[in-house]
Amino acid sequence: MPEQTGIAIVGCGFVADYYRHCLAFHPTLKLQGVWDRDPERLAAYVACWGDRAYRSLDELLADKAGAIVLNLTTPESHAAITEAAIAAGRHVYSEKPLGMTTAEAERMRDLARSAGVRLSAAPSNLLGESMQTAWAEIRRGAVGRVALAYAELDDGMVHRANYRSWLSRSGRPWPARAEFETGCTFEHAGYAITVFAAMFGPVRRVTGFSALLVPDKRTDPPLPHPAPDFSVGCLEFDGGVVARITNSIVAPYDHRMRIIGEEGSLEIREPWDFSSPVMRRGPSTSRLARALERRLPALGGKRVPMARRSPYRPGRSGPTLDFMRGVAELADAIRTGRRCRLDEDFAVHVTEVTEMIQHPDRFGRPATVRSTFAPIEPMDWAR
Repeated sequence: MPEQTGIAIVGCGFVADYYRHCLAFHPTLKLQGVWDRDPERLAAYVACWGDRAYRSLDELLADKAGAIVLNLTTPESHAAITEAAIAAGRHVYSEKPLGMTTAEAERMRDLARSAGVRLSAAPSNLLGESMQTAWAEIRRGAVGRVALAYAELDDGMVHRANYRSWLSRSGRPWPARAEFETGCTFEHAGYAITVFAAMFGPVRRVTGFSALLVPDKRTDPPLPHPAPDFSVGCLEFDGGVVARITNSIVAPYDHRMRIIGEEGSLEIREPWDFSSPVMRRGPSTSRLARALERRLPALGGKRVPMARRSPYRPGRSGPTLDFMRGVAELADAIRTGRRCRLDEDFAVHVTEVTEMIQHPDRFGRPATVRSTFAPIEPMDWAR
C-alpha cells in the first residue's frame, strides 16, 4: 500500500463530484471527510459517495488527518476558506481562481509562507498527457524556435443552452449564476495561461480587452453584476514568445490551442481532455500545401505519440480531465520535500495575468506583470 496523504473537502457543489470521481485513480490520497455550509448539499453528496460528513468547518480544520484542505467553494469564498485553513496549519489546494484579485492571491501566498504550509491551485491540465506531450515536442525542437501561441476558449452561448438540466452525480445543478457573475475569463483563462507560462516562462506584459456583449443571460431574477462574456489578452513572455488568449461564452465552441514555431506548429483540440491528440504540422511552403491549408485545414497533420498512456479513465459519467491530479502533485511534493509544480508563486502569477485580461481598466495598456515564479519542471514520465 503506498503512503497516503489525508485530504478534506470543503464545498460539495457541482465540481466536487468531478474531483470525487477522480479520487479512485490516486491511491496516495485518502479522503478523511467533507463539509458544506448547505446541509442539503452536504447530505446529498454524502448519500451519493458514502463519505464522512464533518459537522462544521471548525471540526474539519481540527482534524489533523486531513493534511490538505481541498477548497471547492464558490470563487468569492476561496480566500476566506483558504485563509482559515492556513491559520489551522493546513496545506491548501484551491479550485481556480486562487483569488478574485491579485491582492487576495498575494495575501494568501504570504500567509501560507508565514505559516510554513503549502498552497497550490487549479487548473491542473498542465500535468496531463496532452500538454506534457506537446511540451516535450517543444523541448526537443520538433517545431523549431517557438514564436507564437494561440488559445481559443470559446464555449458557445451557454445562457441559451439547456443548462438547467445539467446535474452532477450527486444531483447538484450547474452553478449558472455564479459562472455568469465570475466570468468566463476567470473560469477558463487559466487553462491556457498555466500551460503557456510553464512552457515559455513568466508573462512580462499583458494587453487586455474585455466586454459584456450579452448583458441579459436569461436568468431569473436577472443578474445584478454580470461579468464580461468576452475577453482577449495578448501576452508577452520572458523568452520572447507572444501569445493570444481569447475567452467567450458568445462565439461557437472552440477550444483549440496552437503553438507555432519556425519549423512547424502543434495543435491540441481540447485542453480539458488529458488524452486529447497532439497534432504536429510542418510549415506550408508550396502553393499546393497552402491551398490545402486554406480549404482543408484538418488535413496535413501528423499525430504525435503520447508521452505515456494516461492512467485516468473518465468512464461514462466522469470528466475528461483528471481533477485530482493537481492535488496528488501537491501531496507528492509535500511527502518528498520538493517544490510543487503548481505552487503559490505560480498560482499568484496566473491570477495576476487573468485579472489583467478581465479587468484591463485596473491596469495600464500594456500592463507590466509584477509576479514571477521559478522554472516549472516537466513530469518525470515526459522528460
